[in-house]
Amino acid sequence: MRPVLPIVVAAAFLGGCFYSTEALVTRRAADFPIAEGLYSHTPYHPDGRPFDRPAWTGEIEREGWSYASDSESFPHQNVRLRELSPGIYAGQTENDGHYLYGIVWVYPDGLVSYHNPSCSDLSDVARERYDLIEDMTDGYCEIERWEVLSAVLLTYLDEYGGQPRLDGVYRPLEND
Repeated sequence: MRPVLPIVVAAAFLGGCFYSTEALVTRRAADFPIAEGLYSHTPYHPDGRPFDRPAWTGEIEREGWSYASDSESFPHQNVRLRELSPGIYAGQTENDGHYLYGIVWVYPDGLVSYHNPSCSDLSDVARERYDLIEDMTDGYCEIERWEVLSAVLLTYLDEYGGQPRLDGVYRPLEND
């Protein structure tokens, strides 16, 4: 039996309904497109509206093979990115021994946005193509290889015309 409850709790805070028990974005494969600096983070409501003010502000730095912050409550501590296509990345976070995956856009002006995809929002045809139907539990699907994760995330994007709803935005701020 799979430990679904820890995955559900972690996904609620870190995002992503695609998960693995091994890191699929390895240290050697990680990309670092986000400039270090001061950012504000504004999450979005499920209906697509941004919160009325940033929920977090602080420094984001590259720390080893991931991004981190010394500021309290950084929502995406130790996130690791790997490019799916130009400007679009798979984002990987870790919680309680599980790795969770989302989609991250990094724009030339420094803006970073993200979406936490749900396996249940992927079409039945796509879930069947990638053998995800049997692994699906309450919208969560386990993926065991990078090649499958990248194909699934690109298919997900294609099914949403490249524009699924945003779950949050990081805006670069001027360092004073």
